[in-house]
Amino acid sequence: MGFHYSLLRFSAIVSFSFFVVACSSKQVQEPDLPERVYYDKAQQALEDGLPSTAIKHLKDLDSRYPFGEFSIRTELDLIYAQLEAGDYIASHSTAERFIKNHPENETVDYAYYMRALATYKGAESYLSRYLDLDPSERDSTELSKAFNELADLTSRFPDSVYAPDAKARMLFLREIVARHELQVAHYYLKRKAPLSALRRGQEVIQHYPSTQAVEEALAITIQSYNDLNQTDLAQTNLIILKQTFPESEYLDESGNFTPLELPNDADPSFLYWITFGLFD
Repeated sequence: MGFHYSLLRFSAIVSFSFFVVACSSKQVQEPDLPERVYYDKAQQALEDGLPSTAIKHLKDLDSRYPFGEFSIRTELDLIYAQLEAGDYIASHSTAERFIKNHPENETVDYAYYMRALATYKGAESYLSRYLDLDPSERDSTELSKAFNELADLTSRFPDSVYAPDAKARMLFLREIVARHELQVAHYYLKRKAPLSALRRGQEVIQHYPSTQAVEEALAITIQSYNDLNQTDLAQTNLIILKQTFPESEYLDESGNFTPLELPNDADPSFLYWITFGLFD
């Protein structure tokens, strides 16, 4: 009698457990909404400045209707929403996936543009965002990548509506990267490594000739050649400096070269090294 009662009680508990699990499963299951509803929800979230919410709706839409009426627009909007949410890596990845899957789509130029924009925004460091530091004083690798991706857009789609903005951003990036090269050159001069400084100055002159950094790059090459006891080459670059920038701050009233002002210590601190001269 006791055994049968225990068995009956156990069966009731098991049955109740299955009932609870079944109810729980039904509660978490969300019925598929019409395709238009997901899309409208995402658009409303974007209008309300809620990109993370928009991302959720767009991903729901994409998973439920991967080949639906709004599939292309969903992918493009997801790139934008991820960028707005600050998830630049995801935005870049989504853009690249769109380019790979839809190379002939009429809106693929937008994906190329957003890919470059995600790279540029992703390169903004914590210091530059929160301490308002000059972007030329940080690592320029990602900025160079953004420049190349923008160049890819303008070369593939010269008539794209995004091409003018891309070209403007490229000019800005060129200035930043060129100034970064100068910052590194100053570091090498400070470390008594004129040959390395010379290479950085020449890099600016050869690859960024239309930037405002050229004047200082010439001054760096002159000083580097002087430090290397290459006086003839220093004089050649001085002539170029006088001809190109006759009112240069690196020339005195008599037209002689004014050496760059550098700290006297020959062994900069580690902080100076990692910030390329920003802090010492």
